[in-house]
Amino acid sequence: MLILDRYLTREIAKPLVIFCGGLLLLFANFTAIRYMSRVADGLMPFHSVLPLVMVRAAVALEILLPVALHLSVVVTLGRLYTDSEMTALFSSGVSPSRIIRIVFVGSLVIAGLVAYLSIYVRPWANENRYRLEREAAADVDLNEMQPGHFYENSSGTVLFFQRRDQRTGRMQQVFIQSRSEDLIRLVWAEEAHYPERVESGGARTLVCSEAVSYEISRNRAAVREATSDELVLEWEKAQVLSEEYRRKAAPTWQLAGSTSPKDIAEFQWRLSTPVAALLMGLLGFPLGHARARQGKYAKLFVSVVSYATFYNLNMMVKTWVEKGMVGTVPGIWWVHLLLGILVAGLLWRRTRNP
Repeated sequence: MLILDRYLTREIAKPLVIFCGGLLLLFANFTAIRYMSRVADGLMPFHSVLPLVMVRAAVALEILLPVALHLSVVVTLGRLYTDSEMTALFSSGVSPSRIIRIVFVGSLVIAGLVAYLSIYVRPWANENRYRLEREAAADVDLNEMQPGHFYENSSGTVLFFQRRDQRTGRMQQVFIQSRSEDLIRLVWAEEAHYPERVESGGARTLVCSEAVSYEISRNRAAVREATSDELVLEWEKAQVLSEEYRRKAAPTWQLAGSTSPKDIAEFQWRLSTPVAALLMGLLGFPLGHARARQGKYAKLFVSVVSYATFYNLNMMVKTWVEKGMVGTVPGIWWVHLLLGILVAGLLWRRTRNP
């Protein structure tokens, strides 16, 4: 029987490595394209792309491993059914419960790895991700922004300029729009430049020459116009860690003692990912059942739809918990409870009718 355990484990592990590697490569490629577009626009130095892609991939592994495991179990068992190997195993006295136990043990190992990634690697990677993004924003020479592009900072201020002086490097024919609770501010300047580089997290100022500014009041429907030979604007405030950043980068033990619904939702998410990995691995057993003429990839589409449905529902419920629409008890766990009931029912049916 140990030979059977090793055989099935090896057969499941092969597509697991392929699926996980392929999904990770696709994710890294998509992430790199997004960052490279920022490099092309002059918003990020090139040397920051690889470290950012790596930490983003580390966070994505907690999602990619369960789906890769689920697809691997479905494809492996589908091949065994279509090649009549499962029929031979059942005929020789191997029960479906034995196959389920092998899948369970393998899924438990992956769930343990996902638990480590979710509880420890996720906050570490998010902390480094935001640090790298702040450093990248500070390292980039803001005087290298390209003309003809709209740039928006974290405060919602929009900057556009038509060309750049080749001799001085200053932006020319500059348009700036900023908003506050009551005012919309529009600035048109003949030239603008950043006076100096700033430290990571520091404030940035933009010096505008021959500027005309308009302040439009939303409540009073009034417009105030002003002209200035030199106008200094605050383009980027000194960066302060946002609530989302603290939550995603916070240690798991810190979230465990919080009473905030957003912290609790993040805490439950970290604990639920290994449970999801285990359940999705077990769900692969009933979905992997295929008749001889169906082909080993017959249930692959159903598997993808099943995981996508579960993942999207899980994300939706997590948002509900964050907004207080769903109580922290049961929180996001009721989605996993429903999946557990579904898996238990399908496994019981498959053991009764192998």
